[in-house]
Amino acid sequence: MTDRFPPQTLGSGAANDTIFAPKFDITPAMAANLENIDRSAWLIQNMLIMPKHEAWIKRQVRVRRAAATTRIEGATLNDEEVDELSRRGAGGRATEDELANLNALSAYEFIDYVSDERDIELDELVVRQLNREFLKGLNDKLTEGRYRTGQNTVGPFTPPDAGAVPDLMRSFGLWLKAGASDELSPVLRAGIAHIHLVAVHPFWDGNGRVARGVATLILQRSTFHFKKLLSLEAFIAERRHEYFSAIERTLGVTFNPGYDATPWLEWFVQAVMAHGVQLQTELTDWHRSVEQVYAALQGSNISHRQTEGIIFALRMGRLTRSDYTEIAGVSDVTASRDLRSLVAGGWLVPHGEGRGRYYTPDVSGGQKLPEE
Repeated sequence: MTDRFPPQTLGSGAANDTIFAPKFDITPAMAANLENIDRSAWLIQNMLIMPKHEAWIKRQVRVRRAAATTRIEGATLNDEEVDELSRRGAGGRATEDELANLNALSAYEFIDYVSDERDIELDELVVRQLNREFLKGLNDKLTEGRYRTGQNTVGPFTPPDAGAVPDLMRSFGLWLKAGASDELSPVLRAGIAHIHLVAVHPFWDGNGRVARGVATLILQRSTFHFKKLLSLEAFIAERRHEYFSAIERTLGVTFNPGYDATPWLEWFVQAVMAHGVQLQTELTDWHRSVEQVYAALQGSNISHRQTEGIIFALRMGRLTRSDYTEIAGVSDVTASRDLRSLVAGGWLVPHGEGRGRYYTPDVSGGQKLPEE
């Protein structure tokens, strides 16, 4: 099946209003995967999750996204280190990896915000602001949020001449704005936006991060929002070689405005489908774990707020005193007393001392908590 938008010739004048026209075919495999995505999205979006618990998961997802999108570009911090960074900040002089991850956390907060603000048009300006979010403070020479003024290369691929970038991005921005009223699947639209931003490579740096961020933003604004719990970035990071291979098969070595996006879209749609199923399984297991915790604690002398602390530790992998004061709404003194009680009862295991002290759930002891 051929796309509904035949390729158009891009104008070269400053007032070019030609809308980008992607070229691609919807293959049988893509069509089948799109149906599976629709099924997973519906199941996840109708899954009952307590609002407080959903907020915890979203926090975890934001960390996963930030850590993964920077790792794809060569950063070395893992999820646990980025989570800790998000809690304490860089402090003093941040390393380049720390600053890149702090920026990424901020960028995904911006994405979540724009996802909900439907009066903000998804256009060229949003793309440029996203680049600012990812690059702020990293290097003045990167001209964050502004298009490159010279030629760059990406591995074996040569993007278009810098002089063509403004028209290409204006054309692309018009296409993004038109997305609110056309019938193209949001999954395909997200994939097309991703590959085209990589193809044009409009900025000196941050293009891959922006491409993945825009794809996430498009999905979150659609019926395929997955409750904002999808982390394609983490899924891609685990398949980095496949990801770059699909891009290279699609774009070749030199930018061609009439490139066929089909090879990339086949991979992208399959990735969204696989991660959707993965998320569905994860949330189903999480829901079961929460029920098991409540059942295990029924009739015990553990308070509701302490139960929530155990569930938080089970979900996030660890619990600090500051976490507990926030989720339980208690003072530091009460938090310390509650946590000591949970340790004495065998529900939590303490690690470290002083300000660095944290707790993990006891999944192997006599209380037999479910393992997340």
